[in-house]
Amino acid sequence: MSFPAKSLLPFFVVLVVFVVDIGTAEAIPAFSRQTGHSCSSCHSQHFPTLNSFGRMFKANGYTLAGGQKQVESEDMSLPQSLNLALVGALQYVKGKDETEVGFPASLSLYAGGRMGKKSGFLLELPFEKTEVEATDSMKQEIKGESHASLANYGSLKWNFVTPYKGINLGVNAYSSEGSGPAYGYELLSTGAMGMSVPLGGTNAMGAIGLHKEHGATLMGKFNPGGHGGPGAATGFGVSAQTSSWFVYASQYVISQKIEHIGDPAFANYLRAAWTPSLRGFDLGMGVQIYSGKSKKADGTAVEANAYTADFQAQGAVKEMPLGVYITYANAPKSSGGTENWYNGSDEGDNSAFSVLGELGVLENLSVALGYVDATYNDHDSGKMKGNSTIVGLNYLFAANIRSELKHVTIGGDFDDSTTIATLQIGF
Repeated sequence: MSFPAKSLLPFFVVLVVFVVDIGTAEAIPAFSRQTGHSCSSCHSQHFPTLNSFGRMFKANGYTLAGGQKQVESEDMSLPQSLNLALVGALQYVKGKDETEVGFPASLSLYAGGRMGKKSGFLLELPFEKTEVEATDSMKQEIKGESHASLANYGSLKWNFVTPYKGINLGVNAYSSEGSGPAYGYELLSTGAMGMSVPLGGTNAMGAIGLHKEHGATLMGKFNPGGHGGPGAATGFGVSAQTSSWFVYASQYVISQKIEHIGDPAFANYLRAAWTPSLRGFDLGMGVQIYSGKSKKADGTAVEANAYTADFQAQGAVKEMPLGVYITYANAPKSSGGTENWYNGSDEGDNSAFSVLGELGVLENLSVALGYVDATYNDHDSGKMKGNSTIVGLNYLFAANIRSELKHVTIGGDFDDSTTIATLQIGF
């Protein structure tokens, strides 16, 4: 794998300018039940972005216990009750040619938290329409789409973390429907893991398909209707973390299912980030590297070949909360007769750059502005270029009730705009 310095230049220019000019998680109410802390204790401005305390809680495997009663013994420490949460969204979408409403637009059941003094887990069960294949009482095949929402296997991870000479050392296993191997361990809110980003559709990783992204996004234009593929991952990994840095290495297969995966071929994922503090800002900057080979469901060998760089800063300017998030992603073209799982075309590299800023202008109210520019190569459509400008407003009615108004304008080879109003509730 090569890392052309020229392609990373815009990323590092913006990063350096910001650092010089600074001046003087998942949002899961189940964790609030366990810890006794408000959602805002872990989240910067609003969920799902994590602050330094939220990163610490996640890095320690969701094990922090508050006032909740525990079932204790010499080798066990469990909450007296299983902590659950239901997270859903109501949505209104107005595009150029169509209008849609969702009630709910999404709905997921979560279970998570402490499994022991050094072990924790997180399980997501989304409710959505499902392709049905079955046999009725007359031995006739039934195929179609369920009209009722059924619980599906979304994502699951288990962590074991122990301190050693000031370093949190961990091992984990995970399976994700759409977040890729980054789901195993990720502490930043840049979009390195797609579900943890202040404003959806404003990260380079999702723009070229390193994780699942659809709807009013660049990936929704590059690959309309394509909701899956590269985002599925099942694997295990090891981590090391302090307040100043973290490293995660994982081996994973490019699929997810609730059964044994026969003859697995493991690709490699490496994540490293530096997380210092500077002049009152919590900073994070890192890289992701995808390498090795895995297999499609039909047994065809594919390469995992991609890399990213990201940066974030969270702090305040004149007592107003500020977050800045910058990402770059590249998936080299397929070559040597083997398909790159993250870029099936042999015509050119897929690459993207994004920048996002969010400022808290009033109590519980923030404004955000994001920009993404991407090049994407497709077997059928050839080379496509696109850019998106996203303007958003977020208001918290409560720590677990968030409203968002977002307008997305997509240009380049496309000409589209969409306005989305969302109310997200977790309890």
